Amino acid sequence: MDEDCTTTGYSSNVGTDDPVSPTSPLSPRQLTDTEKKEIIASLLSEGWKGPDILTILEEEYGWKISLRTLSRLRQNWGLRLCDLMPPENVPDLLPPIRASLISAHQNGFRVAEMRSQLHTELNLDVSHRTVERYLRRLKLKQRRDDIAEGKLTREEAVAHIRHAREALLANTAGYRRMRQILVTNYGLHLPRKTVYEILSELDPEGMNMRLKRNCKRRVFRVAGPNHIWSADGHDKLKPYGITVYGFIDAWSRKVLGIFVHVTNNDPRHVGVYFLQLAQSLGGIPKKLTTDKGTETGDMATFQIQLSHEFIEDLTPEQAQEHMHYTKSIHNQRIESLWSRMMTEHNRPVIDNILKHMEKEAYDDSDPLQK
Repeated sequence: MDEDCTTTGYSSNVGTDDPVSPTSPLSPRQLTDTEKKEIIASLLSEGWKGPDILTILEEEYGWKISLRTLSRLRQNWGLRLCDLMPPENVPDLLPPIRASLISAHQNGFRVAEMRSQLHTELNLDVSHRTVERYLRRLKLKQRRDDIAEGKLTREEAVAHIRHAREALLANTAGYRRMRQILVTNYGLHLPRKTVYEILSELDPEGMNMRLKRNCKRRVFRVAGPNHIWSADGHDKLKPYGITVYGFIDAWSRKVLGIFVHVTNNDPRHVGVYFLQLAQSLGGIPKKLTTDKGTETGDMATFQIQLSHEFIEDLTPEQAQEHMHYTKSIHNQRIESLWSRMMTEHNRPVIDNILKHMEKEAYDDSDPLQK
């Protein structure tokens, strides 16, 4: 988003208190456009604001105009705040901030995700506009289009998407998911509209089916990153010997961990998953949300004990509140992940297994292979 270009609604004078140097008043007919531009530019450089500039123009130069006219002239002459040269004494960004933003930009993160990463990695809280300003200083464009920049042709983009659908089992991916695949696996950045158009050409029937399944989003509010983790198991691949247990940050929807094993019903396994995740991320959430199944017993105990031990002045009774049980269908964030997994990943995996079973390359009755 560009900086605010509004030139109306000025505050009071924040410039010098010294009077403007005396100049022979000129009538409006005697002022050329070049002179008018130089006068306004000079007043702006001295720190004068809109209403005060109008007063000076009228009293010193006999030139009476409105705020709207001043705004239009500044726009035509390139004298708006967003057009003026930035100050030269702006300090460089600290190396950790530069590295974090460049990494996030290369991964296709949005500004909100960049803010979250700065908070998580550097404990730095900045506003949305500040992150955008940092990106401009680093000359990083938020919306990249490799086709428009001449890095590849549209035909090459079609070939990459076709390869992703066939080789990466992404034949059921929608345009949002496919755009992420292109960034992660191919290092390509394409606008959503372009990916949508290409997928509509390659799989028009599939795109229409996905559009029909659209639903209205429900409002879900979370205080911030790592405030709530949602955890749950995924059993749809269990008939094929694959069980999944996952953790997701409810605020950013970032997938914190996916654990694949032969079982996700053993509380010891799930407890170890939680401890491994806490160790790798350097902490635990303020609240853990999961369904009240037998497999969550050890994990709930660890969450309550660690909260009581490491949060100052937290009583055992209060620590209990840091573990939240809910029905599986109400665990929105993790259920959303499983829904995406069903539509984007499960079907290709199942089709691949069935294909190998037909070729007798995979025996689902063999415990070792399963």
